[in-house]
Parts: sequence; structure tokens; C-alpha cells
Amino acid sequence: MNKIKKWIRLLSAPEIGNSKAIKLVEILGEPANFIGTSNRELMDLDFIPGNTKEYLKEDKDPKDWKRVVALIEKYQIEFITYFDDDYPTILKNIFDPPAYLFYRGTIRKEDFRRSLAIVGTRKASSYGKAMTKKIGEALSQAGFTIVSGLAYGIDALAHIAALNSGGRTIAVMGTGVDQIYPPHNRELAEDIIKNGAIISEYIPGSKAEKWNFPTRNRLISGLCLGSLIIEGSKKSGALLTSKFAMDQNRDVFALPGDINRPQAEGPNYLIKLGAKIVCSAKDILEEYDLIMEEEPKLFPELSEKEEKIYQVLIDNRPETHFDTLLMKTGFTIGELSTILLSLELKNIVKKVPGNKIVPMY
Repeated sequence: MNKIKKWIRLLSAPEIGNSKAIKLVEILGEPANFIGTSNRELMDLDFIPGNTKEYLKEDKDPKDWKRVVALIEKYQIEFITYFDDDYPTILKNIFDPPAYLFYRGTIRKEDFRRSLAIVGTRKASSYGKAMTKKIGEALSQAGFTIVSGLAYGIDALAHIAALNSGGRTIAVMGTGVDQIYPPHNRELAEDIIKNGAIISEYIPGSKAEKWNFPTRNRLISGLCLGSLIIEGSKKSGALLTSKFAMDQNRDVFALPGDINRPQAEGPNYLIKLGAKIVCSAKDILEEYDLIMEEEPKLFPELSEKEEKIYQVLIDNRPETHFDTLLMKTGFTIGELSTILLSLELKNIVKKVPGNKIVPMY
């Protein structure tokens, strides 16, 4: 609990955001090493303002700390930081990754090897509802983790589709993970916790604030290989998620709709911009060189070094040059060649002309 307290104290400091907090911990180690001390190294850092340094000299409890502790214990809330092994690697390469996450349920590395966001309007049409169910269930059966935002309409239906298929699903919250919003989806949230997780960068006890939800949308797209926009207007949160996906070098998929329906305005607009048209789950599966199978194809077990290479390939999709892999992994030519051969034999990667490597999932 002391670790959580120090991290919250760090992020509550004036003029400190996620990026500065992460950079500071990379230099000085865990916040417990320098909060509440006159750390000379901290005082010498140019990128930390003077008022922030003075704030961090004091070792005070964060605001409402006793209440936060009570909520963590009551709801069995877990906590991970950017530097923990369980932190989703795919999230580290987005702009402004959260320095920490709170969650309820379970987070697994394999959740994000084949993950897809399905988002859309709260006021879904019958067509949108039916397609969310059909596509969501098929993707879940193919081994995809379905990520969405637990909102009314398409988001909730995407989670339900995954659960109905016995698959994994993750809900990204714009509140603390103890505050289920909308309240109507409390029962759904409990089911998600049993078959995935609800996660948030907001401190337990944080209420629903309208400005939180656009910010959390970067996490929905950031946790996934791609985002499927089912329905929504051009100004909807779903379209904002697609913008984040584009900025994060993730795939954007869109369900074409009736041009006379306002719900179809957003996806049809994305298709004009070059989003990949989806008429069935097969269109997404083919994008990742997958085929429908009666039994989900399990992702092979990877060693630590194989995992490192695979994450670099995913972060630099669609293809990565061998020399880039050398630079980003720090392996020798011989070591990298051997590991890539192992990944090829597991059908995880394939080599393409130009000495480039492509991830198969």
C-alpha cells in the first residue's frame, strides 16, 4: 500500500504528468526513494520545476488517502505501474501512457497479443446491435480479447458478445474501478471481472467526469492491435477512439452503414479516409492472416527474448527491418537470427523481401 501512496503522491505533484513521472522514476527509481527526502539528484534535475521539487520533499498522504485504502481493500483492487512486468507492453508505446493502472479481475500478457477494440454509439440501431453480436462473438471465438468502454449500446454489447463466447474482455473505465458507470452495467462489470478485467488510470473513488472519457479512449485503442467502429456520429467518442488508433499506428476498421442513418455517419466517414471496411469478422481475421476455426488457435508460449522481439514487431507494424530489431532489442546478429528462426517455426513471424519481418498475429 505504501507503493501506491507514493505513486499517487508523485502524480499529484504540480506540473507532473505521466511522461515526467515515468522519466523521473527511470532516473531515481521508485518514488519511495525520493519522496519525503532532500534527494540531491532530484534537486539537480532540470526538467523538474522548483515548486514540484518542494512538493515532493514533503511526505504527506494523498488527498482522501484513508478512503482510497478502504476502497482498494473492499473491492480487491490491484495496482501496476509502468515498470511492472504485468503492465501491458503494447500500452508503453502510445503517446502519454499512464504511469500506473488500477484494475479488478486479471490481466494477462496474452490478452494483448491478439486484442481488438469494438466501440460505437450508445444509441445503437438494430443493425448495429446485430453486427456487434455477430462480429464480436466470432472474433472472441477466434481468440481475440475484446476491449471496450462499458458504456450503453455498442460497448456493452461488445463485452457481452465476448462473454457469450467464453472469451476474454477488458473494460477501460473513465472512473475509478470501484465506480461502475453507467450504474446499469454493474452486473455486466462483475461478469467482466470474472473473465478479464476492468481497468482505469483514475484513483479509486474518482467519479464520472465528462472530460475523463475522451482521455480514457486513448487507452482503449492503445491496448489493441486495431479498433472496429460499429456506429456513431462524426463527433462521437467512437470516432475519437479511431483518431487515437490512427495516431498510435493501430489499425482502424469500420462497419459501413445506411447513409440515411445518423449512426452510420462516423464509420462511413472513416471509410472515406481509408479505414478498412468490415462486413464480417472474416475481414478482420484475414487482415491478421487468421482463418475461422472450430477451436481457437492458441498463441504459442514465448520465451522472454521471443516476447521482447514480438512486442517490437507489434509496435512497429506492419513490418520491421532486421537492423531496426537489432537496435531496439540490443541482441547480437547471431542471437537475433536464432530467435527469429524459433519464432518462424512457431508461425509467429515471417520474413518478407527487403530483410524485413512481419508479425503473423
